Amino acid sequence: MQAKLNIGVLTGRLPYPNGLGGTQRIRLMARAMAEAGAAVNVWVDGLDGSTEARNFQVAGEKDGIPFEYLLGKTQASPLKWRRILDRFVMAWVTRRRLAGAAQGQSLDGLYFYTSDSTPDFERLVVRNQARRHRFPVIIDLREAPWALKSKRTPVEKMVSPLWGADGVICISHFLKNWVEEENQRTGRNVRLIEVPILVDANEIKPATAPPAGKIVLFAGSPLYDETLRFLVAAMELVWQRHADCHLVITGGSTEATLGLAAKGRSGKVRHAGFVERSALLGEYAAASVLAVPLFDDVRSHARFPTKLGEYLASGRPVVTNWVGEIPRYLKDGVCACVTAPGDVAAFAEAICRLLDHQTSAHAIGQRGRQVAEQHFHYANYGAKICELFCSCLRADSPTLIEDRKSSIPGRRAATGQSLSGRTHARVLSGKSFYE
Repeated sequence: MQAKLNIGVLTGRLPYPNGLGGTQRIRLMARAMAEAGAAVNVWVDGLDGSTEARNFQVAGEKDGIPFEYLLGKTQASPLKWRRILDRFVMAWVTRRRLAGAAQGQSLDGLYFYTSDSTPDFERLVVRNQARRHRFPVIIDLREAPWALKSKRTPVEKMVSPLWGADGVICISHFLKNWVEEENQRTGRNVRLIEVPILVDANEIKPATAPPAGKIVLFAGSPLYDETLRFLVAAMELVWQRHADCHLVITGGSTEATLGLAAKGRSGKVRHAGFVERSALLGEYAAASVLAVPLFDDVRSHARFPTKLGEYLASGRPVVTNWVGEIPRYLKDGVCACVTAPGDVAAFAEAICRLLDHQTSAHAIGQRGRQVAEQHFHYANYGAKICELFCSCLRADSPTLIEDRKSSIPGRRAATGQSLSGRTHARVLSGKSFYE
């Protein structure tokens, strides 16, 4: 009988299991670890917004993995004072949950999806419990960290974005290099691996034929108004050659920004807003072109848009820009259309070429699907993530380390109970925390 690596997942203020890109990454990370042999529990410390409801179960299973809303509800209150109170209550409940799991010997490590861009007091709660109960914390670095801001608060200047972390999962090579530099600057030895955007290639069925109409799709976010304005400017040029083409926006793009950017084009632009998962996959299948505008800035160099993996997996052609991770995975005219960042005319021309040549566009989309299967399918990374947890654990007994590794397929099997049940006298390797 193999020993199990017990991993807790803390969603870092995001709802679960239904949500946007961050929620999907958490879900696929949990699945990857579970399918690699770990026992995974998801603790949800986020809530749906007060005006949106996508999650209704306070506890249950998703993909065979148990989850629980720590606050006992799934939706935030419309009252500001109650939302503030809930944050403090959530911190207290999170502290109790982590302590209980550790004392119950069912927590070997924590995957913590915390904020990259600003310090969150929840880190202090997690850090204190990890230090007291001696379990490693792995954070997922997906965006440019606050240390790279041009203007930082006094707290952001004092505290490293790696504070409270024993290991880091980096979504891009840019962030991997930054962590290595931060390790040198702080004298720490935070272990790291690189895990790119993730997608379930089996969930998304690739398109088998060119689409019936002409639709450009952008799965948006309320954070990326600049992206929306760029895309509408490009579509103005597209409409000069393809007046029958429509732009579809999903996600949280604000009506105000969309109305300002697409003024006078209401008949050509459809704002679908937040849509259910199955409906979103249907939007992918109906699209002619899937757009991911990126810019030559730190944010675009650091991040790796989660939606890109889903776009590619859909088998529809993608138009994006030569920024960050894109040149590592995509080749212009082969598995996507890639243009210089900030060039509206070039972006529009790439869309027009795909609309003009549907057979070639379909072939590009199919090759993009192959990229998604080869590089971004979540199951390719489960053992690697579990190995990171193992490397962050150091115990007095060398046998314990081997037993922990045995929970990963391909490792030597260990006998008996879970890893936590073997011993509770482990220590964290290296310096546990910064400053």
